[in-house]
Amino acid sequence: MKEVIILQDDGPSGDLENQKAETILTFCEKCDQIPEMAPNEGRLYLWPPVAHTTGKILTNIKKSGHSAEKSTSVATLYLDYVRPGLRPLIDAISENLLPEEITDTKALIMPGNREPQLDDIARVTSLGAIRAQIGAEWLGDMLRENRLNSVFQPIFAVGNITKPYAHECLIRGTDKTGNVITPDKLFGAAQSADLLFQLDRAARAANVRNAHKAGISGNLFINFTPSSIYDPDSCLRTTIDVVSECGLDRNNVVFEVIETEKVRSIEHLGAILKSYRDSGFRVALDDVGSGYSTLNMLPQLQPDIIKIDRELIDHVDQDKYKQAIVSKLIDLAKQLDIDVVAEGIERQGELDFLTNHGVDYVQGYLLGRPEALPFVASA
Repeated sequence: MKEVIILQDDGPSGDLENQKAETILTFCEKCDQIPEMAPNEGRLYLWPPVAHTTGKILTNIKKSGHSAEKSTSVATLYLDYVRPGLRPLIDAISENLLPEEITDTKALIMPGNREPQLDDIARVTSLGAIRAQIGAEWLGDMLRENRLNSVFQPIFAVGNITKPYAHECLIRGTDKTGNVITPDKLFGAAQSADLLFQLDRAARAANVRNAHKAGISGNLFINFTPSSIYDPDSCLRTTIDVVSECGLDRNNVVFEVIETEKVRSIEHLGAILKSYRDSGFRVALDDVGSGYSTLNMLPQLQPDIIKIDRELIDHVDQDKYKQAIVSKLIDLAKQLDIDVVAEGIERQGELDFLTNHGVDYVQGYLLGRPEALPFVASA
């Protein structure tokens, strides 16, 4: 995280002793910088977990026509490379290695023939991660070139399914030939290549800008992944700035936690939601009801909105077990003054059941699919 120190004059003399330092957070290095995967010429350092793995790697290197040096002081291998031969080299090194060996072999790329220094320790990763990063260079290029588009799915108040209450912003990537890259491919590549922080930040900002550009008025649901945020006050700063840049009313912006059931630290998520609320936004949890953990979060997180897990909505009108769970979730939310969105509605029977049981908002293909423009009711 970068910091700017501003000296404020508290006295008429202007002396340094009469000044105080104010720290202003400007941006988060982890979220706001897209790292280069590897220099054109560099050195690959490897730390295999055991001697047996070292022997396999040395054999693979020799078979590939390359040579490696082995440190005499520590179990370190290193070899020089020139792009674009790095990916074939890593593939050759990884041949016949068990998945555990690829994961447990630590690796580091240094520019030129430099040796690692103390400050480089933080960049040490695994052979598997570097392999994934090289394979995901398209993602880094896409983020640098800002090739992120959005589609918008309407959310309706249950009493008015012709005019949207809100639109949920859903990110899409675009490759260099104009083809659409789906979210699962984007986030899968980002997870393996250690670019989740950068992608999630870029997606939040792109969704806000794209919604503003599309002329969407009213409420916006913006998805985010809690695991992509270290420090809320710095990691979320860029997103908040984009909302201000677009002149949006913060109370109309709902930040929605995706993959709620995978949250590891409720305390950390609570800090993120508090940061959003303190900045004037509302917050939502998705997939509520998918497991006990999501219900257990409600007292601590106190969201403004919950979304019922779509698996519970599927054929809810025909399943007495789902009916019991969904109706109790709606009743519980009303007791806690939490609004409820039922998502994934694809059948009229599902909509009828939810309407009769007092759900607040509805969303699904039956009502409106994700589109590049805001929803307009058909004549």
